[in-house]
Amino acid sequence: MRLTSSHFGFFVIFAAIYAAGTLALGRLPIGDVQIKPGEVAVPLVALFGLASVVGIVFGMFIANMASPLGPLDLISPAVALAGLLALRFLAKRSIFAGVGAYFLITSVWTGFLSSIATGRGDAFVAAFISQGIALAVGTAVYFVVKSRMEKAAPPQKAHTPT
Repeated sequence: MRLTSSHFGFFVIFAAIYAAGTLALGRLPIGDVQIKPGEVAVPLVALFGLASVVGIVFGMFIANMASPLGPLDLISPAVALAGLLALRFLAKRSIFAGVGAYFLITSVWTGFLSSIATGRGDAFVAAFISQGIALAVGTAVYFVVKSRMEKAAPPQKAHTPT
């Protein structure tokens, strides 16, 4: 795969969305659940390719440097990479299957990490709820963006004079 300016642009945009969304907005509290705004962009990797996957992972690494969960949270981008690759692969069949795979992979890790860092027994539930809300919103954004993208024109048949 050749690196183009479009690929670099997608990388930068997705890294910025994740890092700035998480660092600038913090974790948005909804009751006891805290949602990372950067997770909303995750389903869009099905539309924008591997450059967006690398951008999300890089943005997550930057955002997790300031994580309240400590240095152990710097492993999260590797777990997210596995989830994002599963999302990209499964989204060819169904975006719901891809988002579901990412949800399971990252929620289990986040729940495990949160339970270790906080010692709370309900950390798994909170992780699943926060990831679920962010990914549900992100999936809605995916369908809006997909509906607004240019559709490839059908190939026209060559006209042969008769």
